[in-house]
Amino acid sequence: MEPNTPPTSPDNTNKQLTWPLVVNLSLLVLSVVLDGGKLSSLPFTVIGLAVINGLAAFILHLAGKRMHYVVAFLLSCLVLLLIGGGLCALLIASS
Repeated sequence: MEPNTPPTSPDNTNKQLTWPLVVNLSLLVLSVVLDGGKLSSLPFTVIGLAVINGLAAFILHLAGKRMHYVVAFLLSCLVLLLIGGGLCALLIASS
């Protein structure tokens, strides 16, 4: 009997699932850099990106194709909300 081995996935699927998260995090960093290091516009940026990701996931879900993109956009939306919640808590605690 052969030992149970997990199925291997090609490297392309991992790259396809991470690009929405990388794009969103780079847009957050760009927003902070363009604001001069101030975090005053960051809550609006986080909410805007979360809404855009949610809409992208919804539109891709309605299309019915490439469900892995739907999952990727939903996960990046959740990560953005977690990051935004943590940053807002830090802003409130520091003021």
